[in-house]
Amino acid sequence: MVSRTIDVAIEGSALNAALSRVAVVLANPSATLDQVGRYLVASTLRRFERERAPDGSPWLKSARALAVGGKTLTDTGRLRGSITHTVTDGGRAVEVGSNVLYAAIHQFGGRAGKGLRATIPARPYLGIDEHDRDAIARIVARAIIRVGT
Repeated sequence: MVSRTIDVAIEGSALNAALSRVAVVLANPSATLDQVGRYLVASTLRRFERERAPDGSPWLKSARALAVGGKTLTDTGRLRGSITHTVTDGGRAVEVGSNVLYAAIHQFGGRAGKGLRATIPARPYLGIDEHDRDAIARIVARAIIRVGT
């Protein structure tokens, strides 16, 4: 296999300055990723208010919410209150989620309970929608712009 490397030097240009700012942010992205994580936690909490999945589809109402009212997945508020974020991989990644034992069954659905008799429908609350993608892009762009100021 033949490989070739092409080096392009762009000196004294606005593009070079912009690329330098990008390099600074990429060299230590943990602060930017922390902002992204905080945003995604807030976005996830809005899903609990709207009772909708990241794709916009409504959650199937829970038996409790149908019987006595209230919102699905917010009986005690423990799951909703457990949503958090962590910057991981030495400050190069961000994870958003919950440490509540039953969080996964509500996200993905499945069989649960004594003898696995209950079927829990998936009610995705974690994920990224188009609005989130745009917001993340704005957070990153602001971080890059701030480096130059």
